[in-house]
Amino acid sequence: MKKMLRKFLEFISVIIALIIAVLVAKDLPLESLLRGKEEPVTLAMTEGGLPEDYIGMPAADDIPRIEDAESWEDTWQTSYVTVEPEAIIPTGVGARHPWISAYSSGSRRSGSRYRPDVSDMTFDILGEYSEYFLIQLPDQSYILAQMSIDDARALKAGKKITLPIGRKGAVHQQAISQIEDASRSYDVNMEGVFYCINDQWNESHNMLMLLIRYGCGALIALVLGSILITIVDKILKEKTEE
Repeated sequence: MKKMLRKFLEFISVIIALIIAVLVAKDLPLESLLRGKEEPVTLAMTEGGLPEDYIGMPAADDIPRIEDAESWEDTWQTSYVTVEPEAIIPTGVGARHPWISAYSSGSRRSGSRYRPDVSDMTFDILGEYSEYFLIQLPDQSYILAQMSIDDARALKAGKKITLPIGRKGAVHQQAISQIEDASRSYDVNMEGVFYCINDQWNESHNMLMLLIRYGCGALIALVLGSILITIVDKILKEKTEE
């Protein structure tokens, strides 16, 4: 009986260690750490390159700020803008990142796995989706936005930040029905989303970040699991001696 109890508690310890490892690895601020401090991009710098060259880059002081819903509605999809949000509200729904393939490479037996275009963020363990957020503008109105995990975390913590350079993009049609209720509650126009993710950088560093997350997750699970199992064994041993 005691042996079964020991095995059960050890199993629970491993599961707890794995859950904690996944959560910690998922939230590692890898993009901020790997990119480091970058030079802000001015409006003049954007005149000579392609639009995608500057999306997700730090915004200089002369990049137009979106401060109210009216100016957002008047913003062209080709315009470079930024936002200094007052607050952020997660919707729990995300669209697959442009650099993530619709199919994963699988084994001969299991085959490839299809990644849906839109997903509940609860199941996005590997960071394959970009969540839709409602961000509050200085005039207290809200707009839709997609940003890096690091920027979203900073805003959730109550920090005042200037989001990277972004543009108005289209909201994925499959996501509209899932975020409609939340958007309606805050009178959000779903015809456009402020998109400020650096797709080029993420595509070129995606494999590196996955390897780091897998490595950190495995290490955390191993160390934490060993500690929890040791604690369980010690407690059971003490009770047996009593």
